[in-house]
Amino acid sequence: MSDTRTILIVDDDPDFVESNKDLLEAYGYVVHSAPDGTQGLELARRIKPDVMILDVMMATHTEGFEIARKIPDQPELRNLRVLLVTGVTKDMHLPFGFEPDTSWLPVDRVLEKPIAPSRLLSEIQKVLTEPKPQGG
Repeated sequence: MSDTRTILIVDDDPDFVESNKDLLEAYGYVVHSAPDGTQGLELARRIKPDVMILDVMMATHTEGFEIARKIPDQPELRNLRVLLVTGVTKDMHLPFGFEPDTSWLPVDRVLEKPIAPSRLLSEIQKVLTEPKPQGG
């Protein structure tokens, strides 16, 4: 397939990574993974994925947010689409969720874990076909 898209999953939960890697590969995506934000950012610079699925809570409760805010400063990643995934609102019993914001949270989507496979596939397809927001 000449139009194969590459996805990078950055998450410290091996079950989440493996199940979603299997799912996405079954739909023709090339999938790479990294267990933390630092390795994920380094790998993203090398492979230049089309989409990054980025967990919020890894080594710290804010690691995903920190990595998301670094991505716009990386010229080689200017076209990267980011799906931020989190169970934080459920885990911490927060009465609110997070929304993408070009300055504070420069991501394309925020998805609550657990994510239904059909929803993940749908959101990936949407970000791959819609224009990237300006400033994010």
